[in-house]
Amino acid sequence: MFAIEPWVAVVLVSTAGVAGAAAAGVRLALFPFVPRDLAGAPDLDGRARRFRITVAQGDVIDAWHLPGTRDATVIVLHGYARDHYRAWRYGDFLNRAGYGIVTFDFRSSRARATGRRLPTTLGHHELMDARAVLRWVESQPELADHALAVFGESLGGSVALMIAAESPRIAAVVVDCPFSSGLHALEDSSERWARVPRWPAAQLARAVGRMFTGHDPGIPDAIGAARRLTTRPLYFIHCIRDNRLAPRQTTCLWEAAGSKDPLWLVTDAGHNEAWRRHPAEYERRVTEFLDAHTGAETAGEQSSSRSSGAT
Repeated sequence: MFAIEPWVAVVLVSTAGVAGAAAAGVRLALFPFVPRDLAGAPDLDGRARRFRITVAQGDVIDAWHLPGTRDATVIVLHGYARDHYRAWRYGDFLNRAGYGIVTFDFRSSRARATGRRLPTTLGHHELMDARAVLRWVESQPELADHALAVFGESLGGSVALMIAAESPRIAAVVVDCPFSSGLHALEDSSERWARVPRWPAAQLARAVGRMFTGHDPGIPDAIGAARRLTTRPLYFIHCIRDNRLAPRQTTCLWEAAGSKDPLWLVTDAGHNEAWRRHPAEYERRVTEFLDAHTGAETAGEQSSSRSSGAT
């Protein structure tokens, strides 16, 4: 009978345990738990029209449209491990300010009942989803004359910059704690969140991502997108106490876009916590920025202008 030395058995068991833990960690990173995170905002699902948008190869994403009173629509993109519920924290105050809101679930965050979840790719699948939503908005007759803006947090912020760089139709962009590239996101998350050295952790994460998804999560390039937005108005927000992405990621994006735009560094907040820490100031800053750069009037303002003969 073949006998295994005790130390060999310990090594085998330990190796199997490490491999199992690593596999579980990889799966959790690619298919994270998605909480129903309203963060104190009202659930606007009941007021919004829910519909489905076709993406690639017949796949669909779930989306929601909340009409506004202005000739302006904001597409809100949620972050990693969140879904459209998170978008209502921003959609609520923007809709109260008159803006129409379109939001959706990335396929990596959609509910199991609505289709097979795709793995998170830090931009590849998510950018395809954003493109499909933008095509839908542009195809709607009632939105044809609307000024369009995009608002994104974290992963959604980086995708917002990338979709804006592709579409001159987008008039303004607001991003909250975005990453400058997929590689930088992996490096910072390794160091600041997982508490492991950025090298070789980030490169290992890239290799594992390519193996499981067929796409390199280090490739998405928000800096390249920002360089193509030097003539477009952008608003950058980042939190100094961010435990996932260093503030330098956003300042790099700000510099790449020409250092021309508002940059709000919030000293007492963590990742995407600026709205919770300073809701009134946050809402004022974002609304004033969009008001200035979408050029959209409310229905009441339009009626007043027509009745007074204003031009």
